[in-house]
Amino acid sequence: MKQTKEKKMEKKTNVKVVEQKTSILQVIGGLFILFAIADFALSYMGTNLTGFMGPASRFSPIMFGLIGSFLMNAGKEDG
Repeated sequence: MKQTKEKKMEKKTNVKVVEQKTSILQVIGGLFILFAIADFALSYMGTNLTGFMGPASRFSPIMFGLIGSFLMNAGKEDG
């Protein structure tokens, strides 16, 4: 008699395992953001990392940071 009551009281739980996946786009985006930070910091120290861009090199940290953020957001998987 006890065995049937114990079976009725059992609860089954389903566990969903979510794994963190990092795509290559997120890694490249992070590298772009790091380069933007380094470019911004070094520009105050007198070193121009993006001199090949001409007058647009004044805005290169903003451009590289935006490109990096777009790549990081594009690499995210919804699910």
